[in-house]
Amino acid sequence: MKKLILLYLFCLCVGFSSLSEAGKALTIIPTTKQAVIFTFGGLQNAQTVADVLQRMDEEKLRGTFFVTERELRENQGTIRLIKNHGQEIGIGLRPGDAPTRDAVKGQLERIRTRLQKEYGVTPTVVRQMYGPSSAIVEDVAREMNLTLVGQTRNVVLTRLKDAMSTDEIMNAVFKKWDFSLGRGQILYFRLDFLSDPTLIGKVMTRIHKEKVDVNTYRTFQDQPEANPRNDSSYEVLSVSDVLRDTAKRWTYPVPKERIPEALQPGTIAYPVDQHNFSKVFLSHYIGAPQVDDKDRMYGLDQDVIRKADKSGVIKTAPERTIFLTFDDWGTDNTINQLLYVLRKHKVPATFFIITRYMPSNPNLLRAIAEEGHTIGSHTDLHAAMAFRDKKGKIVESQDPAAYAENVAEAYRKLAETVGDVKVGGRYSLSRLFRPPTLAISENGAKALFNTGYTYLVSGYESTEDYAAHSLSQLVGAIKAGIYTPRQRVRKGSIIIMHMSGTARFTPQALDIVLTQNELLREDDPRKFKVGYLTDYLVPGYDQMK
Repeated sequence: MKKLILLYLFCLCVGFSSLSEAGKALTIIPTTKQAVIFTFGGLQNAQTVADVLQRMDEEKLRGTFFVTERELRENQGTIRLIKNHGQEIGIGLRPGDAPTRDAVKGQLERIRTRLQKEYGVTPTVVRQMYGPSSAIVEDVAREMNLTLVGQTRNVVLTRLKDAMSTDEIMNAVFKKWDFSLGRGQILYFRLDFLSDPTLIGKVMTRIHKEKVDVNTYRTFQDQPEANPRNDSSYEVLSVSDVLRDTAKRWTYPVPKERIPEALQPGTIAYPVDQHNFSKVFLSHYIGAPQVDDKDRMYGLDQDVIRKADKSGVIKTAPERTIFLTFDDWGTDNTINQLLYVLRKHKVPATFFIITRYMPSNPNLLRAIAEEGHTIGSHTDLHAAMAFRDKKGKIVESQDPAAYAENVAEAYRKLAETVGDVKVGGRYSLSRLFRPPTLAISENGAKALFNTGYTYLVSGYESTEDYAAHSLSQLVGAIKAGIYTPRQRVRKGSIIIMHMSGTARFTPQALDIVLTQNELLREDDPRKFKVGYLTDYLVPGYDQMK
């Protein structure tokens, strides 16, 4: 399972660029808006442009079409058609091999002026149509208040010029684990390159259906087409459509001064050494029934193992209160559907994040936080503290210093993405930690406390949703964590689920469980409430009491 998770996470990062360098062309727009951006260039083939525009009308898509100076001279009818279809027009810059500041500024001003005079359009977005990025272009665009954009993915690759089918292009642009496109990601379609003038339009339609619309939560009982409250769908929009929604935009990375001192990386609440480790660990470790001296507790004193919590519950939780948690990382496909289900039922959850490849899609983590959920750490790359090798020998996954850096780096990445998010009086970022595989070692736990983590949180029920064979099986697993054999709510129970693409039944299974719960009377002993872990795992909470 661990190898599968690592392969999956590695594939998530392929093809994405940073969005954090000031002045650089945006390859992803920092936004939590449920939208993907389509951009287009190469307007020489009127047939292709017309086909794309017709498809966009039929599918209710918007996009940005970049117009070059040459196209202003030669393709006036096509430009007018784009405008008449209500699509955004931007500036397509061709700076040449050795651009000068005056040449770049002159070209931008000429294109902008002609678009204003001849088409009544004032462009605010520019794309460099070819060549390596240039600091001159970046500086001039900024001075002229133009937003410079690139792309997250280029849909038309040089080797695909004579492609004969949409499959050829889809298989080249998207890999096995590329389940979906994400919020704020920018696609670029070149319209004058493929030999088949209708192929790029067909590819666009497939991408919309298979990589954007796939993020929508759809079941037999709940579809956005029939349920106006189902707001899980992603739109395809222009660059400016997304930029205009300032309420959804944010700054990445989060400026350090916006993060409260208590959540700053480097702040340590419970420093430990050999003298106080046992006391701190026992009071700040929420264990799991299946983790003990025979399974996944390594290098700890036998007395500590004997005393360590194995309940997997929050002991101070009110009656009939449980906690929902999700591990790992994933794409918008699964996580957006989880967010919709949680939003639909107005319940919170804690997301324990593997951070290694999260920065390739930080908008998604930001969206989780902005919906009021708690963010915790699951290491930088799913590194268990320790494990047994084939001979039964206990092996630390990393030496103590390397493991400490691993978990410190994970927290830094979380802080620079969601450290300033506060919803309903609660900061979304927490110092909670979910041990990968739920394994615990003394060296690992020491590293966690000494890098600022406060509570190590396993849980009562690990649903193993990543291996579920059916929806009904997973519904049963979730309920097994919520209820006792006598069908009473297990007070304080922590349910462990996953947000990765391998947990394909999880959104719908959770929807079923929460829907059934809502139908129960308030005084029914089976009716549960969902709490925030951070309301109970506060300074002074002691799992041993």
